[in-house]
Amino acid sequence: MKSEMGDFYKILETDMELLAAALSEVPVAVLLKSGSEEQLETGPIRAYTPQSVRIRGLSYCRELHQFRILAPGSAWP
Repeated sequence: MKSEMGDFYKILETDMELLAAALSEVPVAVLLKSGSEEQLETGPIRAYTPQSVRIRGLSYCRELHQFRILAPGSAWP
């Protein structure tokens, strides 16, 4: 888990992590991997493939985007 401004989050990288998040329907934040902390979208994972993750009807490339869930007790920025 990483800490940023008091918030703790887990970066989802593996298929198993994405599957667990999808099954539990937790909100997942989508950010660009380019270093920007701008959050593009938040919502439950509806589908994923080796190349992409679908959240709220949009597909995000796994190579270009980072997917995070917040640890219990943290709030979305």
